[in-house]
Amino acid sequence: MSYPLSSGYILREATRQDIPQIHQLMTEMATFEKLLDTFQATEQTLLDNIFTQPAAVNCLVICHQDAPETLVSYIMWFHNYSSFRAKRGLYLEDIYIAPEHRRLGLGQQVLQYLARKALELDCARFEWVVLDWNQSAIEFYEHLGASVLPDWRIVRIEGSALENLAQAS
Repeated sequence: MSYPLSSGYILREATRQDIPQIHQLMTEMATFEKLLDTFQATEQTLLDNIFTQPAAVNCLVICHQDAPETLVSYIMWFHNYSSFRAKRGLYLEDIYIAPEHRRLGLGQQVLQYLARKALELDCARFEWVVLDWNQSAIEFYEHLGASVLPDWRIVRIEGSALENLAQAS
């Protein structure tokens, strides 16, 4: 699959050869989001999660047609499920575009592509999360018609708290 974007950019499925660059872009995103201290992904875990069956996550990348070996973006998505809608959904885990390639419409085109993919796959919805301090992203998503849900909070348990809950009697 190769999907042309504006200004000579191309959206395509990730390959095994892309893994080192995807990992580097992920590191950049973790740094930007001030989450590098929790970043544990390795090239091997990416290989294991993207290219084994069943894959844990789908991964797309963006490159420019003049430099197809150089990635400027990675996008990860997977299916979740809505019990109330009785359908799966498309969940965008990550979209990261290197700073020098932003403001070219690539983000909007990726979201449009994934919206079409969600419809093609008969998904009930297309959703993702955004950090509450990332106002420019929030405004961008709202401009596209997305709703930032104020009454839902992410609940997470991990690390020793996860181990403690699992072992509780």
